[in-house]
Amino acid sequence: MRTVLATAAATALVAVVAGVLAPATADAATTTPEAMRSRTAAQLFGDGQYRSPTSEAARAASALAATDPSGADAAATIARYPVATWLGEWTTGDTLTKTIDAATAGAAATDTTAVFVTYAIPDRDCGGYSAGGFDETTYAAWIDQIVRATAGKRAAVVVEPDSLAMLSDSRCTAALGQQRFRILGHEVAAFTAAGVPAYLDAGNSNWVTPTVMAQRLDAAGVRDARGFFTNVANYYPTAKEQSYAEQVSALTGGSHYVIDTSRNGTGWRGTWCNAPGAGLGTTPRVVDDGSALDALLWVKTPGASDGTCNGGPAAGTWWSAYAQALVRSARLDPPAPAAGGTASAAPAHTPVLAFQRAGVTRTGIAVSGWSVDADEPTAAVQVAVSVDGGPATMLAADRRRAGLVGLPSGAGTAHGWSMTVPESAGSHDVCVVAMNLGAGVDGTAVCRTVTVPARTPSGAVRAVSAASEGRVDVSGRVVDRDHAGSAVTVTVLVDGARTARFAADAAGTDAASGADASSYRFAAQVDSPSGSHRVCVTATGLSAPGDAVIGCRTVAVR
Repeated sequence: MRTVLATAAATALVAVVAGVLAPATADAATTTPEAMRSRTAAQLFGDGQYRSPTSEAARAASALAATDPSGADAAATIARYPVATWLGEWTTGDTLTKTIDAATAGAAATDTTAVFVTYAIPDRDCGGYSAGGFDETTYAAWIDQIVRATAGKRAAVVVEPDSLAMLSDSRCTAALGQQRFRILGHEVAAFTAAGVPAYLDAGNSNWVTPTVMAQRLDAAGVRDARGFFTNVANYYPTAKEQSYAEQVSALTGGSHYVIDTSRNGTGWRGTWCNAPGAGLGTTPRVVDDGSALDALLWVKTPGASDGTCNGGPAAGTWWSAYAQALVRSARLDPPAPAAGGTASAAPAHTPVLAFQRAGVTRTGIAVSGWSVDADEPTAAVQVAVSVDGGPATMLAADRRRAGLVGLPSGAGTAHGWSMTVPESAGSHDVCVVAMNLGAGVDGTAVCRTVTVPARTPSGAVRAVSAASEGRVDVSGRVVDRDHAGSAVTVTVLVDGARTARFAADAAGTDAASGADASSYRFAAQVDSPSGSHRVCVTATGLSAPGDAVIGCRTVAVR
């Protein structure tokens, strides 16, 4: 039912378009999804992705020429290659039409295809670094304008990066997901009917499983579109992305796809946000390798910040220092074949990872192992540790370990890694990935399932004193590690009788006690008759296995 309604709506939209815009080619007539998906990549992209002489990198090169020569050189290098044009709430009205007209005219003159990105969906980024977007009504009118401006022209559209993959984030509600499926379904059907190939968001190879991603793509109308895209604004190696995308393609009726290679030259660097050590990736090109891959594109603008992370400025702002780093680490093309068709480059090695231990300690899950990459055997491999699919923590495998055998010549023994991951009670999946050095790709995730038993609260009584007549001062710290961040109820007993009960909720490290930042401090004054008394403090557990005595003292009360 969704397909019929979406296609009908798109057909009606194109009928309106036909009365406003004279068809530039035969493709301006209504195109069916079957016809769109049957075309070859060469028919859609011609000689490749359009390169604008006024791209953001080109403008940065001019702006920096007098004040930042190194930055200007890096920007000029990036400007030699085509990059997608991003359209958002900053591009509306006449500016929107003129932007699209200029790019499609340039594409027509060079037998290339202008690639646009729509990036203004309601509640974009679910409140993250790139938060924003239109309301639904405004967004629909804005998309109508883009469809009218691109209909029948040499254009392709990358539709709303992160819009589907990010639905895994807890900040994105179920209601928002349903709205997105509805909006995206109408959007891609309208582009298809107008003869414009549209690609929906499929995240990347390390975000959402192929099965779940295919379900979201189907709900968003991927079978009414050309297909989907992966790796936009991310860093995963092309081979890894293509393997993932082929699985998603098979689950969505043979959908075609494109991959963003703008910053994946050195592979995953441990974070999606202004990743240190990233480099420009394979230059844009049309692909004809027998797979469902249409093209490698530069979608993310290299040199534009991902947001205020890792020292970057606001999202979308040109960051000269980062642009220079991308150029320094660039790997713009795959190794050229030598005579006879054999590769001239040395064989690439995937890093070796040993995940030796995942055990429960008092403070969480202790993990350890070692890793080495034969491409750079003396260097420390970066290891990404994640729990239950959450954000990865990066470690350097640089600790000395005895008994390592079979390592590359000259590697030494400083390749160990270890850390403790604070985790609550329950079963947890701990996964470790070794980041590639030199040629090759990142290693495959190695995972262990660890069950953390429920624990009683822990802590210490710091002081018990009788500074005033008939009063006892009690202080200390306490934490329930199964519920980190939650206050703990503390009970004070004098000679076994409950005297006071209160919440230990003073957050922060108590340097004198050596407590960690997850502990809560407490301090109270309780009544007591004169004489020698035994004062004990218990903490009430927030879940099984129950309460715990955290300390007792004997005190003389006046």
